[in-house]
Amino acid sequence: MTVYYLSLGSNQGDSRQLLGAAVRALARLPRTHVFVVSSLYLTAPREKETQPDFLNAAVGLESACTPLGLLDLMQRIEADLGRVRSERFGPRTIDIDLVWYDGPEVAHPRLALPHPRVRARRFVLEPLAEIAPGLEFVPGLTVEQALARVAHQRVERMTCEANTKGWWLSMQHSTEVQAVAERASLSRRLRRLAEEKGAVILAHNYQRPEIQDAADFVGDSLGLARKAAASEARLILFCGVDFMAETAAILAPDRTVVMPEAKACCPMAQMVDPDDLRAFKAEHPGALVVSYVNTSAAVKAESDVCCTSANAVQVVESLPADQDIIFTPDRNLGAWVMKRTGRPMVLWEGFCPTHDLIELEDALAARREHPGAKLVVHPECRTEVSDTADAVESTSGMVRFCREDKGKEFIIGTELGMIYRLEQDVPGKRFYPVTNMAVCPNMKLTTLENAVTALEREEPVITVPEPIRLAALRAVERMVAIGR
Repeated sequence: MTVYYLSLGSNQGDSRQLLGAAVRALARLPRTHVFVVSSLYLTAPREKETQPDFLNAAVGLESACTPLGLLDLMQRIEADLGRVRSERFGPRTIDIDLVWYDGPEVAHPRLALPHPRVRARRFVLEPLAEIAPGLEFVPGLTVEQALARVAHQRVERMTCEANTKGWWLSMQHSTEVQAVAERASLSRRLRRLAEEKGAVILAHNYQRPEIQDAADFVGDSLGLARKAAASEARLILFCGVDFMAETAAILAPDRTVVMPEAKACCPMAQMVDPDDLRAFKAEHPGALVVSYVNTSAAVKAESDVCCTSANAVQVVESLPADQDIIFTPDRNLGAWVMKRTGRPMVLWEGFCPTHDLIELEDALAARREHPGAKLVVHPECRTEVSDTADAVESTSGMVRFCREDKGKEFIIGTELGMIYRLEQDVPGKRFYPVTNMAVCPNMKLTTLENAVTALEREEPVITVPEPIRLAALRAVERMVAIGR
């Protein structure tokens, strides 16, 4: 999400009602969250003084929209509220201006950011200073500093009564404003560090939205490992869980792979270890071991071939028909593959705790609540949940399915972070979680704070001993040769 600050003004019609309607319309925009609204200010007109005084306010919001995309939506709101563009700097029912955003400078025929005239306009700076006084409007110049230079212009804060009437949005915003500002500052710092250190930032689909926004690439575990191998970056910051960073280290042994949080492990991957797998193989002599990529490097090294949730069916179908198969570690994914292929397999009794807690009743309740939506679930879900779905897809497959399907609404059965990824990659469609309980706490251990620290210190480094790496690489390469 990108942070924006907007200036609102009106001097025609019922200005207070129009400003309130504009704020509510902004809050209803898709993938947009209004987090702060200033008080109302009575201001003298600047360029054309022979017109009524203006009411002005400032708004802070987060949005997934691009600056030009948000501009289009703002102008639609203006039109809906009766704005007619007939006289430059003349009276207007509503005026909504983008003045700053957390991104590179914009120089477009329709939009310039930061707004080039704001530093000379007290009617913009006064309300903006109320909600974001320390904001660096341009490098080396804060809003408060710019405001001090235009103190001679007439701007009057409206009375307390006028600012607390029911039509105006009353918000206790100080804590949230501070949190948003800190996130924006940390994100900029993380990107600067990545550039300075020649690093690439990879984030899994289940990561926090602010981590996804700061990343160079967002995707599934193997897709990101491939990005790591293909990248020329000397340093890889992998925002995910342990086995993912290990896979990157397997495929890119000449790079330094760093994880922001060393404790971010995958519970399912921990449900199988190499010693137990070797003992299990001894009980099933001659069986081939197919291991999900959601396993440690040491388990991959004990496996014949790896698979992803996207290609597990193809991998199993590629094996000789008379060959016994051990499938590890996810019993739910294994059961789904058995049903799709008709191949009997010996399933390891592992599972993803986040996906396994999604129950059939959750899916049925979500269908009742959203009767027009299609149910799309991950194959790590329980068999009875997969059986009732319209589509069973990996995370990358979910993006593809929802983009290509003619449906406009989808119920998503996977970790909650995937909703944000879908909203970014498939705009114009609506996504609902099958349950709000499907949150992986380990995926959420990565924060902007520990990502910045990891890049600064270039640690903790994820390494794989060379004998294990080479054995694991063979299993991964066999999977890649089969296809994805």
